[in-house]
Amino acid sequence: MAVAGALLGLLLAAACSRTTLQSTVADQYGGADATAEMDFWDGLAVLPAVSNRDVVHALLLSFGRQAKGASSDWKTELKAARQRGWIASDADPVPEETARVGMIARVICMEAKIKGGATMRVLGPTERYAVKELNHMSWLPDLSPGHSISGGQLLAVLSKAEDRLSGRQDTGPKEGM
Repeated sequence: MAVAGALLGLLLAAACSRTTLQSTVADQYGGADATAEMDFWDGLAVLPAVSNRDVVHALLLSFGRQAKGASSDWKTELKAARQRGWIASDADPVPEETARVGMIARVICMEAKIKGGATMRVLGPTERYAVKELNHMSWLPDLSPGHSISGGQLLAVLSKAEDRLSGRQDTGPKEGM
């Protein structure tokens, strides 16, 4: 009985931990020139799961907050993300751990000015309700706040957010088609 309890405890602990990746695309291609930026996006697109480091770098690039030629090391970008309210000041995300969908959805709702339903309007863009709203809008493929996200999925949701901000938002199928 004690062995079964210990095994259950280990399984629960393992289920709650994030996967740590060996490297990040932002560490490889986080340079300040246009070639490095294109290499970053190309490298990100094929990842089965993205890291916190890659997500913060992508969010800074996507929402026009990363100045050309600016330093793109983890500490500098983490500080910028905290200043924007994307990451709590007391949070200490591990750069190589897989990023949570909830954090990404929350930032996208903040930056793309997605108000959501009644609960999100009252509570603000909490991770849970931001994910629910992006699922409702068909921006995320039925993911939950604790899931990891692939590079392709991240690029797709960032593209939809950028389209919304630029006024090119897809309104869905046209009548009679």
